[in-house]
Amino acid sequence: MPRIRVGVLDSGVGGLTVVRSLIQRRAPFEILYFGDNANMPYGNRTSGEIVGLAKRMLDFLAARGIQAAAVACNTIAPIVDRLEPAFPFPILDIVKPAAEQLARRGEPEIGLFATEFTVYSGMHAWIAHAINPDLTIHGVSSRHLAALIDASPWDEAAIRAEINSMVDAMRVHRAVRTILLGCTHYPIVQDMFEEAAPEMEFLDPADLQADALLSLFEGNEGLAADGTDDDGPVLDIFTTGNPAVFQPVLERLGIGAPRSLQIVPRS
Repeated sequence: MPRIRVGVLDSGVGGLTVVRSLIQRRAPFEILYFGDNANMPYGNRTSGEIVGLAKRMLDFLAARGIQAAAVACNTIAPIVDRLEPAFPFPILDIVKPAAEQLARRGEPEIGLFATEFTVYSGMHAWIAHAINPDLTIHGVSSRHLAALIDASPWDEAAIRAEINSMVDAMRVHRAVRTILLGCTHYPIVQDMFEEAAPEMEFLDPADLQADALLSLFEGNEGLAADGTDDDGPVLDIFTTGNPAVFQPVLERLGIGAPRSLQIVPRS
């Protein structure tokens, strides 16, 4: 059966966590991944800049015939409603399913680690409060962690120092025992978060977005009842930046070699 062509986009390598989830589910997808590494981090940009950069990625993917797009970037998520009217396919953000899960956990206080833009947008909180008005979400932002993870080679000491700083800031909120990793770069180093705060539980929203993407195509010919296909997905990667940053992250996430890895010229 022919695979369903879908796009996954992010400011850099972080969205590969969503790709990993799709591969683990053997989703019958041809995945076109766009990482705008040359322009990251998005979390320190204005909303107007983020809209323009995200639209450029979606235009690129639309020209290659995708049937749906997964915005695997928490920073882009708050402006998805400004992008949807320009495209004929569904665009799924990564925040909504994660915020809904937080609301249903039954905990009075939950932590959020994310970029400045994501924390200050308040998107997780207003989605969660519509379900559970009593929930308090405490956000701690980082200007640097996503860029450190997107660098090649890694400065592991700097990554660990930034994580320790974020954890220390969150420990002020003594009731917090669960923290959502609200930037898709962060689950790439989830083991470092767990080492820094073994008393905390860290949530990766990638699985929720992968499930939401699969649900769009339930009932399609060739899509099994369990949402899988014997052939599994294939992956093509497009980047505006240095392709060398992808290989160590692919290896760390247990993703095999992509079918192709191409550089897209910056505009």
